[in-house]
Amino acid sequence: MSNKKDYEISPIEMGISLTSLIFGVGILTLPRTLANEVGTTDGWISILLAGFISIGLIYLYTQLQKNFPNRTYLQFLAEGKIGKWVAKFMGILFTIYLVVLVSIQARILAMAVKMYLIDQTPSEVLVAIILLLITYAVSKGVQGIIHIHLMFTPFIFVALFTIMIFNFNEAQFDRLLPVMSEGISPVLYGVLPPMFSFAGVFLLFFFMAYMKESDLRSGTISLFMLATTLIYAFLTITAYGVFGLEMTMVITFPAVELAKEIELIGAFIERFESIFLTIYIMAIFTSMANILFVIHQIFKEQFIQSQKMQTYLPAMLIFLIFLIAFIPNSFTEMQTTGRYVGLLGDGLIISTFIIGFLTVWFRNRSKSSIKNSSSM
Repeated sequence: MSNKKDYEISPIEMGISLTSLIFGVGILTLPRTLANEVGTTDGWISILLAGFISIGLIYLYTQLQKNFPNRTYLQFLAEGKIGKWVAKFMGILFTIYLVVLVSIQARILAMAVKMYLIDQTPSEVLVAIILLLITYAVSKGVQGIIHIHLMFTPFIFVALFTIMIFNFNEAQFDRLLPVMSEGISPVLYGVLPPMFSFAGVFLLFFFMAYMKESDLRSGTISLFMLATTLIYAFLTITAYGVFGLEMTMVITFPAVELAKEIELIGAFIERFESIFLTIYIMAIFTSMANILFVIHQIFKEQFIQSQKMQTYLPAMLIFLIFLIAFIPNSFTEMQTTGRYVGLLGDGLIISTFIIGFLTVWFRNRSKSSIKNSSSM
């Protein structure tokens, strides 16, 4: 199956989409998560390490994708009797991971909106509304998803830069000293939480199929990944500098609290957190729409060929996501769920690369054997 006739994504569009997806996953909570996981103010180093690992993964997957241009990873695996079942198994794992991930995102969004914007609105209503909206966005196809990223991402960048710049004078950066006071072990242990946020790299497994074969290069996408990593790191440094480690550990949404510290135009604009949260809704909207689109694609490619069943697929998926979103009873339980989901995602990405490169090696070897046999 080829995606060649569909909308073609440029490297810049892919980089912007990857950035937008990553911002929607953990920008509100990562400083708190790292403060608790690492136990020191060295969490920003963990972010840098996770970012460089992700850049390496982008390079590796770009090389892998060159072996099956205009096809998704699962379409490539499904070629062959054994590969068909491997693709279905991987499709199941991807679906579990992505459904739980988008459920967590919906619940975090509802909690943040309820805490800072509309505290009288039930969380169930907020989650239902956002799920209906992203379902409509997904119906516009890959071109609609990419254009949403292109439209919203500049606002997200401006909001994050505003938070960091206007909190710079308030930050006490000596709170980050000494660097690596407890050695490198806590820093390495802290790599997993940002990898959960950076797991948006999975986007490449499905969206690179829409790129021209000549555009399958990692350079542009890696630059956007580097920019995203640096923004995450500086945001975490700012949170530690303004609130300190102990306070960051207990603040539910450090990024929003940083926005609350801002007063613009001589205190004329005081509730900047409302503006920031509105822009964050853009980020999480695009992120959730991306994930739901990928889930749709997996079901259509691997499990549901009937057009009639595909019609009911969006309704079934958002109902399932809605139910899962409210299984955790507290923010702590949700963080625990997110930790397990992050481990599943990291394991899934590693296994995806291993299976992918082994499949390429095996099929190339089989082709060479057939050529050698025919030439004899």
